[in-house]
Amino acid sequence: MKLSTRAIYSLRLMIYLADHAGRNTPISLKEISQEQNLPFRYLEQLVVALKTAGLVKSVQGKQGGYILGREAQDIKALDVVEASMGHVELLKCLEPDAPCTFRDVCTSRRMWGMIQTRITDILAEYNLKDLSETDMKARLEQTLLGGVEAGAAMICDCRSESS
Repeated sequence: MKLSTRAIYSLRLMIYLADHAGRNTPISLKEISQEQNLPFRYLEQLVVALKTAGLVKSVQGKQGGYILGREAQDIKALDVVEASMGHVELLKCLEPDAPCTFRDVCTSRRMWGMIQTRITDILAEYNLKDLSETDMKARLEQTLLGGVEAGAAMICDCRSESS
């Protein structure tokens, strides 16, 4: 499974809003684009889905922008991922009504289902308040199989750069 850039960028946008919620002023997409090095036009698309899901609110006017739709501790990473890309789906065959000839005899289906459940559980475990805290790296490392490479546990820009 590969999380889409929609999910990753949406999560970065939401963490930025959570980080700056104390300002008590809306944050423009231009600011988020510049500070997070994310394409402005793409953010315009992402914020529509986040707004539809009630995760952000728009504030109109000269000093307008976006604020969190709920408190940071009430927005789970899973909420953001599902708002941006739909249900977390490792394999199509794991869906309840998926047509699969080998459904009843597939020896690996249970394992894939457990992996999908674990991914969903981890995303549901962390909220935006958690993700905006500075000690988050250590907590993620502990959650993800008892520790992983430091860089792998961070919410980051996962685009590969050409040499």
